[in-house]
Amino acid sequence: MRSTEKAIVLKVGRFREADAWVRILTPTHGIFNAFAFGGLRSRRRFTGCLDTLNHVLFSIAANKTGTYYSLEEGSLIHGFQEVKKNPAVQGLAVNCVQFVRMLDPSPGQDSRIVYDLLLETLEMLEEKLPSGDMVPFLFRAKAAFDLGYRPAFDICASCGREAEGMRAPLVSVESGQVFCAACQSRRKAVDGVVRRVSPGVLRSLEWIRNSRPADWARLGMTADVARQSRRLIEAFVAYHLGLQWENGYYKKV
Repeated sequence: MRSTEKAIVLKVGRFREADAWVRILTPTHGIFNAFAFGGLRSRRRFTGCLDTLNHVLFSIAANKTGTYYSLEEGSLIHGFQEVKKNPAVQGLAVNCVQFVRMLDPSPGQDSRIVYDLLLETLEMLEEKLPSGDMVPFLFRAKAAFDLGYRPAFDICASCGREAEGMRAPLVSVESGQVFCAACQSRRKAVDGVVRRVSPGVLRSLEWIRNSRPADWARLGMTADVARQSRRLIEAFVAYHLGLQWENGYYKKV
């Protein structure tokens, strides 16, 4: 089997003097390893291609038994050099890549969603170079939302009151629903893990749910809203996607 497909390079490693293994994300087949035989010495077949964060058009072949894939050649589409020149921005991008590697989306619709989201995020970082550290949190939240875990942050799930008028909203991480103070007192308890947040957090997360990465550079948050949003996103992603950032790594929970 031979095919030509666009891919984002997630990781590259050496396994012999001139050979490399390459972990890639494609929109149709998800994440898999492929071998670039002679790729570390080739000046023509993989010029500038075998580097993490690269967007590449690869020619891919499977061996006769289908037990492994090899990269026949590659054509660099985008190397995201501005991202790689800025260590802080590169760190944001690598954080997103690490999340994708651990998420390991299923081939098909899920891999297309994650591929598009990662590519758009890299394009945004290449052009906007945003300040702060919110991008990985926005990426995780948007991945969860786009993969089908879609909370309703705009209204109270019980009475339908708009979040803008709530004084002390409570968010159920399990159901992705918001409850106003009056409904909390009537219900006495909200099922599952909950977080009390400010209305500003709900406005920000509803905006994120409907945004694309190209919009993120213009998102403004106060320090308190950013702190609360990070906590809620971490809890939501841990519960629904089973991944948590801890001590510089993602782990399954």
